[in-house]
Amino acid sequence: MLTVQVTSATFLPILVSPSDRAYSERNVLDEYFDDLAVAYSVGPPYGERLITWADLERIDLSRRDLRRRAANNLDSMLDTVRIHGQPPALMLSFQGLESSLVLADPFWDSLEGSVPGELVIGVPARDVVIMTGSASQAGIAKARRAVDRVFFAGGPHLLVQELLVRRRGDWEVY
Repeated sequence: MLTVQVTSATFLPILVSPSDRAYSERNVLDEYFDDLAVAYSVGPPYGERLITWADLERIDLSRRDLRRRAANNLDSMLDTVRIHGQPPALMLSFQGLESSLVLADPFWDSLEGSVPGELVIGVPARDVVIMTGSASQAGIAKARRAVDRVFFAGGPHLLVQELLVRRRGDWEVY
């Protein structure tokens, strides 16, 4: 196992599935909802190395400060998000860590009203987010197909097979 000494870095929150074998009790994981947790990546580049409890102790950083620094860093990177495709369903692009956007409330707040109905997303893997509106049956069908294809193909860092809907500022299963 590669050991990296973390002394000074920036952090990014990343959605993970606690059942993913890439993570263990050594990693700092915060429950999010259902079978999702928030892990913290050190970077850049982000996504290659997750913060462990030993890292926090070594750099004398509290869990609360880690959360705050990661959230602030995510917010500062939101101007790099790109939206691709045509309605009824759109793909998000965010440096291969698209699922981190689920945690970016200011981003989703800015998109309220931009799709027909409530915001609905598919987040089948760490690097895939597809967005549509709850009032678009074609968009919902396209998002479901995209999620199913990702799960059928398998691969690393699978997350959620269900679609999620944003209600009152929170995500829940659609």
